[in-house]
Amino acid sequence: MNSKLGKIFTPNDTPTTTYVGRQDLKLEENLEAYCQLPKMVVSISGPSKTGKTVLIKKVLKEELIIPVIGAGIESPENLWNRALQWMETPTSETLTKTTSSHVSASAKAGGEVGVPLVVKGKGETSLSGGSQWTGSTSTTTESAGLTRIVREIANSDFVIFIDDFHYIRPDLREEIGRQIKVAADNGVKIVTASVPHRTDDVVRSNPELRGRVAAVDLGYWSKDHLALIARQGFSALNVELAPKVERKLTEEALGSPQLMQTICFILCNVLGIHEPLLEYTRCHVNDEQISQALYQTSHFTDFSKMLSSLHAGPRTRGQERKEHQLADGTVGDVYRAVLLAIRDEPISMSFSYDEINGRVKKVCLEDSPVGSSVTSCLDQMHLISENLQPGQPVLAWDGDRLDIVDPYFAFFLRCSDKLSILAS
Repeated sequence: MNSKLGKIFTPNDTPTTTYVGRQDLKLEENLEAYCQLPKMVVSISGPSKTGKTVLIKKVLKEELIIPVIGAGIESPENLWNRALQWMETPTSETLTKTTSSHVSASAKAGGEVGVPLVVKGKGETSLSGGSQWTGSTSTTTESAGLTRIVREIANSDFVIFIDDFHYIRPDLREEIGRQIKVAADNGVKIVTASVPHRTDDVVRSNPELRGRVAAVDLGYWSKDHLALIARQGFSALNVELAPKVERKLTEEALGSPQLMQTICFILCNVLGIHEPLLEYTRCHVNDEQISQALYQTSHFTDFSKMLSSLHAGPRTRGQERKEHQLADGTVGDVYRAVLLAIRDEPISMSFSYDEINGRVKKVCLEDSPVGSSVTSCLDQMHLISENLQPGQPVLAWDGDRLDIVDPYFAFFLRCSDKLSILAS
């Protein structure tokens, strides 16, 4: 990665040149204000890859953020201990108790006075003078993580940032919510980030926290906001893109600023632009170069196993699935037809049943799958997605609407060659 270009387009880091604050939504302003409210938990909610972590790092000083990842937390105590480990604060304490005894000159070494370090013997040797004997015992106990957190950072500027809160096991969330409330009541600042996934945020819906949560909702990025990433970045390289090219890039980024950053970075490599040009130049970009950039970007978003599983569907018992002549020149069953329908124009991440059914008919040249077959296919795709990535499915179907939850999966489906390979 070229260092100059990598500092302009930064998909995996906090951007500087290409940072877009979306001031019209007042996200930064609201987050900063909410963090000042006493005894309040702040919940940042938004789809995957929409900049939740970048937002908090822009508003709060990074050295004051104590990061905790929701994935893998096995108990409420585990959450607080992870914060203590980041703070390099011991999670256990050792108490040492010291005792001492004075032995007079008339005492005998073989006696039963129980003096430490004096071994009982058969003889009765007299000690020539008085001596002071000291002994100690140590007891190590685990500190209560929440108690230690309150003692260490209550009423300070430190913020515990619980990222991917939705990955915490459902059976732990209520108790963790109860402890978060206790921490907030005692002056500990807490910010959580999660994916809403068409349901209430897991923090906000916790009965222990109702009325104690200030919400910041990001949502997918608009094309206008995504265009600013390209405009600011290419401008820093002394390059101007045609509005048509900008528009195409924003459509393919699917509402994700991280994806937009990667697409722009790869396009620069395709164009041979690795540092600012000497003069400001209107750069001509043809369709082939755009396609090449999108294809190369799909290498950053590998969903091969997921797509293969969705394409194959569950194992059939007995009767084979009916195959259809498809618009891309291939022959396939309802699972392939649905994937082609999702990939088809116009680009979208959410479809009603009627919309997805209409798209399926569009990608079939002759007869198309019946409605019950499409519904059954979507039911199975939902299960396959959940089973392969528990807690973080790439798509969700509730019987009425199909949502593509992860924009990176939608991009891989559209821009990689995997679907074509699966047809052979």
